[in-house]
Amino acid sequence: MRKKLLIGFMIFFVGLFLFALWDGVFLSITIVGLGFTIYGYRHEEIEKLEEKVSKRIMRQVDATLMNIMIYGLLVIGVVINFFLDEPQILLIDAIYIVLGVSFGLRGLLIRSVYQEVIQEQSKVATIRKTPSS
Repeated sequence: MRKKLLIGFMIFFVGLFLFALWDGVFLSITIVGLGFTIYGYRHEEIEKLEEKVSKRIMRQVDATLMNIMIYGLLVIGVVINFFLDEPQILLIDAIYIVLGVSFGLRGLLIRSVYQEVIQEQSKVATIRKTPSS
């Protein structure tokens, strides 16, 4: 039930995002909602795993996300300081966009790390002992 609700929210926020691109009013709030929905949908998958595996996945995701966010914000800060005299984006909209992008990116990173863990587990399960000749 929860997974279907999250899929419904994803479809809703994608539609709202397309409307917001045309209208321009709800764009930052839509990005936040879509980011939280992607994160919630992907976090649902790792809740089914063992606690040790899910903690390992989240540690790896958090470390990667922090690296991406630090370098990304440094690049954005340099571009804004040197190339834009007067930023046209409100501070609250910028906070919403950064928050939405970070949670969306976190959800996508959970997906990639989850797939790697599942592949590792399937490789371990298929290896069998062979008698030495």
